[in-house]
Amino acid sequence: MTNVRVLPRDQTGANVSQLSRVRTFGAFPVVAAFAGFICAVIFYEADVFWGDTGFVFGASLITCIWGLAHSSTIGLHPLYRFNNPGIGLLRLGVIGAVIWCAYVLFNHADPTIEGWWTLLYAAMAFAAIKLFGQFGAEWFGPRLREDVFERKNWAAAQFIAAYTFSTGLIFGAAMWGEMSPDSLDYGWVFRWLPGYEDGWWITPWFFLLGWGILTATMVFYFRREQDNFRQRVVRERNAEDAQAASLFCIACAITIAYAVEGDYLGFFHSLAGFSMIALPILAHEIMRPARGHVKRQKGEGWLYILMALIGIAVAPWMAGLIGLDLF
Repeated sequence: MTNVRVLPRDQTGANVSQLSRVRTFGAFPVVAAFAGFICAVIFYEADVFWGDTGFVFGASLITCIWGLAHSSTIGLHPLYRFNNPGIGLLRLGVIGAVIWCAYVLFNHADPTIEGWWTLLYAAMAFAAIKLFGQFGAEWFGPRLREDVFERKNWAAAQFIAAYTFSTGLIFGAAMWGEMSPDSLDYGWVFRWLPGYEDGWWITPWFFLLGWGILTATMVFYFRREQDNFRQRVVRERNAEDAQAASLFCIACAITIAYAVEGDYLGFFHSLAGFSMIALPILAHEIMRPARGHVKRQKGEGWLYILMALIGIAVAPWMAGLIGLDLF
């Protein structure tokens, strides 16, 4: 009888792996908050940051470390890494997002961002890519370690990588632009925020706003699909469904990035560009498979990208009709 080696799910077993991940994530907010308080005190005493800024810096650093540990392949069984292009695709999603954020930070961000402030924005960017991007994608069904690392699910890797890149695209765009001398006068909605006079909160606030819209749009996308996304991508490994969802996600991120990008003129001025997200949504309503149909239409995903580009092309004209400035 031929000996057959069963591929292990993890070096320590599936149940131990699952419990370990739950416990690690459960402890993460506590550790991040503790590190934030420590950094808040240190940077305040050193006259580098105000307390709220130091807290965000410390919490972001811990989030970066946690994110790297969450996606690390160190200790992963060699059989999982062998012939697994999904791992490379996940890394490309992170690298693409990091390159975009670094390009914006060093070329198009407010000139007052230098020294420790550069490190703060870099830490916030990478923390957002890992926490809201890679980990956030798992909320829709595909899991990074179980589906991509262990089961070599290429379809799941496509969506996680696209969602990660989209998250970085939005954060990088939120850093783009300068504040005009009167820009904080437009921020009366947020006068209750600590550090209001500095205006550093503008980037994370608009990122969270954009990321929230992206997440809500993806929820709407999956609800309008005739088949369950988890079933089609996680269990059946349907690459066509994964590609359509991934390109739709990137198309929405392009639209949102355009909305939060540019000089900060005020909260309501910045909202005008978000309306263009209706174009990819409309395209999905037209292109999505009808009930009982399995095959998707050719070029569906690229139509979403095209509609997003058309949207950002006509956004200035649409904003001008209602008297808003986008630049």
